[in-house]
Amino acid sequence: MNNINNKNVYKIPYFKRLVLLCLLFFKLGIVNFGGGYALLPLLSRELVEKKGWCTDQELADYYAVGQCTPGAMAVNVSTFIGYKICGTLGGILATISFVSPAFVIIFIIATLLTNFSKNPFVVNALAGINVVVFILVLSAIVKLTKKSIVDIWGIVIAVTIAFCAIFIKFIPLYAYIIASALLGLLINFIKERRFEAKYRVKEPELEVKEETKEEKIEEEKVLEEPKKKSDTKKNVLFFILGLFVGLLFGLIGCISLLFIKNKKYRNALIITSFFWIIIAVCLIVSFATNNWIFFTMYFNFFRIGACAFGGGLATLPFLHELGNTTGWFNEAELTAMLAVSESTPGAMGINMSTYVGYTVSNGAYNNYFLAFLGSIISTLGLVSPSIIVILIVSLFLQKFSKNKFVAWIFYGLRAASIGLICAAAYSVLKVSIFNVVDPNAESIIHYDIVSAFNATIDYFKANGGANFFSCIYKFIELLINFKALAVGLIFAVFVFKFKKHPIIYIIMGAIVGILLQMGNVGL
Repeated sequence: MNNINNKNVYKIPYFKRLVLLCLLFFKLGIVNFGGGYALLPLLSRELVEKKGWCTDQELADYYAVGQCTPGAMAVNVSTFIGYKICGTLGGILATISFVSPAFVIIFIIATLLTNFSKNPFVVNALAGINVVVFILVLSAIVKLTKKSIVDIWGIVIAVTIAFCAIFIKFIPLYAYIIASALLGLLINFIKERRFEAKYRVKEPELEVKEETKEEKIEEEKVLEEPKKKSDTKKNVLFFILGLFVGLLFGLIGCISLLFIKNKKYRNALIITSFFWIIIAVCLIVSFATNNWIFFTMYFNFFRIGACAFGGGLATLPFLHELGNTTGWFNEAELTAMLAVSESTPGAMGINMSTYVGYTVSNGAYNNYFLAFLGSIISTLGLVSPSIIVILIVSLFLQKFSKNKFVAWIFYGLRAASIGLICAAAYSVLKVSIFNVVDPNAESIIHYDIVSAFNATIDYFKANGGANFFSCIYKFIELLINFKALAVGLIFAVFVFKFKKHPIIYIIMGAIVGILLQMGNVGL
């Protein structure tokens, strides 16, 4: 096996290395079912054992930082590795290669679903699939909670944000992200102060020994450390300067690529060139069609990509908010997207952005080419923040992953992500288990807890003050679709007991939905 420390990979000509990198990540994108962690053994086999392009420790570092940055973890890791092997261009192309197979599959499925959405078999199948999707989301929440929440304060943050996101509609979701980051800093600062106050007096000798040991280590590194700090600061400054010049001055800024030789500055300009190419495509389409939907999609998905911490599922609450604010899709369509994303390779958030991009562009233009282009724009919008953040973080990877303030911030962000995902799961619950209010409506409308409660109050008044138990029964009868509930309980037993691939349960859900005609809605 080749060892990355021997620099064997860099002996391969750059263009050939870039082609090999893209082919590798395209192949990984085809076989990656199950999200970021499912990609780890594949990467270990291909990059460490076969090619020797990186070490297991480096992979572990990439995964550690990938969890602490916005976007899907698998996408973040592919950007890291691409940057390591072929620089900034490698990071961008490795990411695009990784998401390309799922993009093609999702685009084909979106086309089929759009054309056959009114078919009775499709309607019944989707009704059964919706129930399975809710159970799968519930299972994912349980797994994420075990990994992300470590104490009572994490639970408090998650529950509070879930409640607020469900019942307080006027607060944007990114406000919860900012608040949770600040809370994470505050809670951990107080914890550290209390810990220091408790142990400073009790173990003075141990403290002296530890300080002495640390001093010896520092003395050994005294000649190396100043240079490393100086180089890191210089790299970060030049990188930020390159981003600023490229974004502010556009083509003129990118021309400066020819005159300024600093590698980090040039890498930053490559990122801005990538950004300006997307902007140029959006401008051309917008002027040609007199419709600015491409710009709206790109920047909406850019915002989602920048705020979604915790993997692909973390994009779900922001997509739910996007559907409510833009009217591009309803809750039932979002759940269908989630089912498709669970059944296909690639990161869930990326798959869902592709699906939304197709449906919105097709609705706006009714043109397959522009729908295809719209899918590309929405997908690039979601991955752009990840690419930019990962390439910046790569400049000081070790310090970022071990910085206590970063850990404190992500303590709050992970709890907030769980809360927001729970709020999004409530929207999936409405279209899978709750009853339909008006089956003749143009878009399917479902009961939620508030509307069912209000309907129960009306029932209470109409019946001259019915007793408490009859009101409770009426509330449950109005809210719950008992057929869907029974199917959901059965699938819950299978999903939590047997760890099979989600696509197996989704196929079973489609069959059950057709057999039970679960698409026949109404009270």
